[in-house]
Amino acid sequence: MVSFFKEKSATAVFGLLIVSIGTRLFFWEHHPAIITSPNDGLIYTVLSKLSFLPVTAVVLLYHAIVVLQALRLNYALNDLRMFPKTAYTTALAYILLTALIPAWSHISSALVINSMVIWLLFRLLRLYNSSTPKSLVYNIGLIASCTAMLYYAAMPLILLAFIAVAVYRPFRINEWIILLLGILTPFYFLAGYLFLNDQLEPALKQLSIFELQVIRPASLVLTIITFVFAGIAIITGVYLWQANSARMVIQVRKNWSILFFMVILFIPGIYLIKNIWPNALLLAVPAAAAFVSNTWLYPKRSIFPALLFWLFIALIVYNNWFVTKF
Repeated sequence: MVSFFKEKSATAVFGLLIVSIGTRLFFWEHHPAIITSPNDGLIYTVLSKLSFLPVTAVVLLYHAIVVLQALRLNYALNDLRMFPKTAYTTALAYILLTALIPAWSHISSALVINSMVIWLLFRLLRLYNSSTPKSLVYNIGLIASCTAMLYYAAMPLILLAFIAVAVYRPFRINEWIILLLGILTPFYFLAGYLFLNDQLEPALKQLSIFELQVIRPASLVLTIITFVFAGIAIITGVYLWQANSARMVIQVRKNWSILFFMVILFIPGIYLIKNIWPNALLLAVPAAAAFVSNTWLYPKRSIFPALLFWLFIALIVYNNWFVTKF
């Protein structure tokens, strides 16, 4: 099954749609919904207005979002020559990872914001050889800041932007100032709007959502099994990246290091903001999918990739058919 996605073929796109639908056949029994909260960020004002959509429309919209995000991520990484060959394994990994737990099978703020995360990631990975670095640095700061305003759990993207500039660019104080200006621009206009409309004080009260949280999963054992399995798949991908890094050009090595930082930075957020477990972890899935893709592309024998794929399928089926809450 995995070998079908190892080739650059138009039929693989249709295969991704089949995988997305097949891994979510439980939609017939457990209908997806639009999940959002005022504590999520400004995106709440948009998603809350879509609550009137019928179930069929929500199902179609969900599949469209996931498949398009998977294809966009796959295109970005292939365009940057991150893998030894052009394939659709990254898109496959993204679709499987987003189906792992029941909470991720809804249209949530985190799922929608992943479109901006992938957009920003593409910009970050092009920073190394950009012909117009200053404008790109400003746009990176602007996108990271807007994404964080729309969904508060995406704030690590601001730190990731600084890390990327430090990794890709020689130190130039003017570029760091430009990045900072890009980050501050949306906050400046938002603060001005709130001040003029006498809403600054109510907005500041939202800072109370930032406090240390204790995560209490409804099914602790199954949650541990699921994330340990996902962690093993990601760590295996990290090992394969390191094992083959000597064959990679400098740009690709730096790109992989940014993806690694991206996975790491999004993990602590679930302990620092109220009521974002487990949806906020979706923000780490684009980078995680790239590492999982390595586990399907690098092994010479097809046994391990096939086993990993069917373990994904088995865990998805069990979690979503027999477990209601994580």
